[in-house]
Amino acid sequence: MTPSPAPRLAALNQPIIFVDTETGGRDPARHPLLTVGLVTLTPEGEITRPLHLRVRHEHYDVEAEAMAVNGIDLAAHHAGAQPPEEVADAVRAYVREVGRVMLGGHNLHFDLGFLRPLLPDLNRVFRRGRVDTKLSAQFLIHAGVLPRKVGTPLDQLAKHFGLDYQAHDALEDAAVTARVYAELLRLAAR
Repeated sequence: MTPSPAPRLAALNQPIIFVDTETGGRDPARHPLLTVGLVTLTPEGEITRPLHLRVRHEHYDVEAEAMAVNGIDLAAHHAGAQPPEEVADAVRAYVREVGRVMLGGHNLHFDLGFLRPLLPDLNRVFRRGRVDTKLSAQFLIHAGVLPRKVGTPLDQLAKHFGLDYQAHDALEDAAVTARVYAELLRLAAR
């Protein structure tokens, strides 16, 4: 017996690429973008095509607090990282395989601050529409669909939906963000 296909997610009619970044601090003008994680959420709710990229820099101006959070060892990172131009080309190639679709993330404004210098052509690579699970969750809390006690931090949303999650790895964060978005769509469709 062939299993039935997964149900489509509400009105999602094309994939969304979810992204997360790990950085050396909070200021994109000063701190380096260290890693980029990308996954694709299909209209069927599947998380596909994981890609984790490390960005090499000549100098790393980092904050101790940020490095404690992301757990990145800079020496090991540098040894396995690619120059920014190669990372940007890898992101562009990743998107080309899917087509020009929306970009999603959790608190996406933060990630975009670091991605725009890497991809000055960001608005040509991705469609202009954006998906932000933090804002989506906030809306559903205000609408009374999501319990207020859940809150909007990614770890709290993941816990609420019963998702396994180890925070602060760009690829893991991107994948969990996509899973949370799929759960938010299912919740809103009820």
